[in-house]
Amino acid sequence: MLGRAEARTHRAAAPLLTSAEISTKVMNAMGAGAVAAVIQAALSAVAEPIVNRVLVRRMKLMDAVRDVTPSMMLKFFKTTLTTNLLKFPFFEAINMFCSLLPISGAVRGLFTGFVFTTATLPVTNFRYRKSMQLEVNWGNIYEAYFPTVIRDMAYATVRNYSTMGVLAAFPGWKITSPQLMFIVVILGCLGSAPFNEWRGFLLQAKGKELSFKDFFKPANFVRSTSLGAFNQGTALAVGYLCAPPVQRFVAGLMAGH
Repeated sequence: MLGRAEARTHRAAAPLLTSAEISTKVMNAMGAGAVAAVIQAALSAVAEPIVNRVLVRRMKLMDAVRDVTPSMMLKFFKTTLTTNLLKFPFFEAINMFCSLLPISGAVRGLFTGFVFTTATLPVTNFRYRKSMQLEVNWGNIYEAYFPTVIRDMAYATVRNYSTMGVLAAFPGWKITSPQLMFIVVILGCLGSAPFNEWRGFLLQAKGKELSFKDFFKPANFVRSTSLGAFNQGTALAVGYLCAPPVQRFVAGLMAGH
């Protein structure tokens, strides 16, 4: 049944697009990703050091909040903004481009996750280590590659199939509707959460590792997953909400010159 729904989605969404139409859709996705990048950078500057302490160090939420100072958040904002402007538009462009091709959601997800992770993992790990105030060197920029690439493949695949399911349930929504983005991004984060936990387990500071039994506890899993998913879903939903007016404003400025 899902296969038939998927086929209908492809026929309805992208019958015969010209290269100009494809470019426009990809550029719009990149624009939304860029707006989301700035919004999520601000959210992440506050939330990510806390989330990473919950995820990797397995600290309780309030203990993690107390461990992060405002000056640390402000300093980390420079890192989140730079890395987000590289990662968000790139992922949204790949995902939008693949959504216009007559291939299955699983193939799109595997391709998107592999390309995105392989290209951006150094940026991801740089950002993680900065949030945890750890040393960054060439030896750890591809740390935890295997669980990260599986996580991102799972995320993209779950997000693709969730998008098809939500669009079937709400035909009036578009693939770029903010409310759809909020739902499918959170579902993608939840679906890929076990691999994110695996990544967190491997990223523990050497000599301070928790045992497998102590690390993988249901309460810790729910806490770290819910925080990360809500943060990501909110950022992209607001990004897609704000992208059209921001793009019109920028186009107006350029036209005026």
